Amino acid sequence: MTRWTIRQRLVKTLIGLVAVLWISGVTIAGLTVRHELDEVFDSALRETTGQIIPVALHQYKLMGSGAIDAKVGHGRTTSFQASRGHVHYYLQDADGAVLVASDDAPGTPPPGSLSDGFRNSNGFRYYSKFLRQDNVRIVVAQELKERHEAVVGLWLGLASPLLALLPLALFAILRTVNRATEPLAQVSRELAARGGDHLEPLDGAGLPGELTSVIDAANTLMERLKAAIASERAFAANAAHELRNPIASARAQIQLLAANLKGTSDSARAENVASQLGQLGRRVEKLLQMARTQAGLGHGRERSDLSAITGMIVDEYAWRPDVGERLLLDTPMESPCWVAMDQDALAIVLRNVIENAVHHGDRDAPIAVRVGSDHSVRVTNGCPAIPPDVLAGLKKRFRRGGAPGSPGDGLGLAIVDALMRQAGAEFEMTSPAEGQADGFEIGLKFPGAV
Repeated sequence: MTRWTIRQRLVKTLIGLVAVLWISGVTIAGLTVRHELDEVFDSALRETTGQIIPVALHQYKLMGSGAIDAKVGHGRTTSFQASRGHVHYYLQDADGAVLVASDDAPGTPPPGSLSDGFRNSNGFRYYSKFLRQDNVRIVVAQELKERHEAVVGLWLGLASPLLALLPLALFAILRTVNRATEPLAQVSRELAARGGDHLEPLDGAGLPGELTSVIDAANTLMERLKAAIASERAFAANAAHELRNPIASARAQIQLLAANLKGTSDSARAENVASQLGQLGRRVEKLLQMARTQAGLGHGRERSDLSAITGMIVDEYAWRPDVGERLLLDTPMESPCWVAMDQDALAIVLRNVIENAVHHGDRDAPIAVRVGSDHSVRVTNGCPAIPPDVLAGLKKRFRRGGAPGSPGDGLGLAIVDALMRQAGAEFEMTSPAEGQADGFEIGLKFPGAV
């Protein structure tokens, strides 16, 4: 279902209203002009009748005296050329019989011509007047065609300028609606920019009063959301600290117990418990990272040194006995590489990417970590090429590309993907690695910061 917009509805409504008013105005103007023209033509027809009466009576008297042969002329005389087209006349007796008629007069007068006044019939306008002194009736006819042409000409003269103004009206409507709805677009842009650590109240200065309640409600909602996110982040941080230490302490105690029980039947069981506690500790850490990610940790835009944090994470893993010299760091830059991302989020991303290479890469193959001057980090490890269908699903939760039983919980790359999207950064995976026949490579590109 297509969503409607206030702007579209306003434009359509105003254009429709202008069109209706324009059509109504032109119609009313046309009817008014027609009425006025009818009055002008009727007045002219009445004046013309006064001019014709002496001529018609003179013709009638000549026919009565025998000066004109009525049988030869059939009682016809020349039609008059009036100022508003041809007019014809009839001279009738009291019973309606035609005594004299102008040449080309339209047949016989209409039945209603025996009464004084105006009437229309068969495309003519008739005016009838009884002459009591001479006991005859004069009927004058004028073609309606002349009137229709005049009405159409004047109507078009009125409508044409209005029609030319329609494009200007349309432009004015669009401009007015765009200016009226611009505050809505401004508020929409401000809301779209909010998120994560940027939950500052909207500034209502310069905005119309109709948006005041919307802005106040949005600001109240953002204050509540800001408090909820801060509470969730504090809980995740506290939980990470409170859970990690007891599990690590319990694991150390079990490892000590396993060392004391070495050579006995309970040694293997103690080592298994220590291993299970280690997996539990890693799983708790991943779940807490996921909780911090869902709380919007990656939305932070503080200035962080990519080179320094990458070096710190690499040094952390280089001390592990199962990594050692396998981890190779390449940082060609001597100066800091500043990126716009929260330091904790950046550390979690790099730790998960390197941990993925350690757990799932070949034990005998090096792990290359390269920091680029374009605010990027590329991590490459050796492994068989990963099929495209498996590679596409690695960003989903609890998906692992290694063999069954390999370490990991399938959450690391899902956390990386979520944090990178929140930070507006790029995250890509390729296999085989660039320039190799096998291997796995992860590319991270962060937004730069001044």
